[in-house]
Amino acid sequence: MADAMNGDLKQRQREAVIKQLKQRRLRIVVATDVAARGLDIKDLSHVVNYDMPSKDAYIHRIGRAGRAGAKGTSMLMSLTKKKES
Repeated sequence: MADAMNGDLKQRQREAVIKQLKQRRLRIVVATDVAARGLDIKDLSHVVNYDMPSKDAYIHRIGRAGRAGAKGTSMLMSLTKKKES
């Protein structure tokens, strides 16, 4: 019930993943920034960001969840290394 998308996939392959998500045959899609651009998925409930992108990219990405008055959740996992002293 999960799949992945990245910029190395052919357009036909990316479209197949999105079609499965829209048909609810997938529940999770892990996508790189390049692959996730321009996605318009109705009823997308969650967007999870791995590490903080630029402010503009972050706002654009989290806007994918909870569109048109629906509720959605956005999460950020910031996994930066601690500096050793």
